[in-house]
Amino acid sequence: MTLSSAIGSLPSWHRDAACGPLGKLWASKHPLDVERQRKVCAGCPALHRCAADAAGKRKDELPDLVVAGLTRAEHLAGGLADAPRECSQCHETKPLPDFYARKRGKGGRSSKCKTCENARQRAAYQERVERKRAAYQARKKNLTEGSTA
Repeated sequence: MTLSSAIGSLPSWHRDAACGPLGKLWASKHPLDVERQRKVCAGCPALHRCAADAAGKRKDELPDLVVAGLTRAEHLAGGLADAPRECSQCHETKPLPDFYARKRGKGGRSSKCKTCENARQRAAYQERVERKRAAYQARKKNLTEGSTA
């Protein structure tokens, strides 16, 4: 079985992967084969990108193969707790704990890092405060104009 047959199109970084530019992976579940696959992953120059990609997948998107040195069962058990992930807003790669938990998000996490999400919430709060302040000032002006007339 190949990775491309398991998940479809291969990401561009996969050309640098130790498992080969064609996504050559083994379908064997034998413990010795799984250990050989882990050794290939351990020396892979694309391991961090592979781990980040696996962490960003939903449970049903993970192939039943060794990916980033872990089996599907290990991925589902939370084996990638500190795997890096790319923020959709600042595009920085950060560890998974730097993303808020989100039930519907890929990997059970938000797509924006905590820093970007906090900045978005602060900006939204400031906008609400300014809108309320402007509405208060308009009401106050209308009250003072009405009483002087």
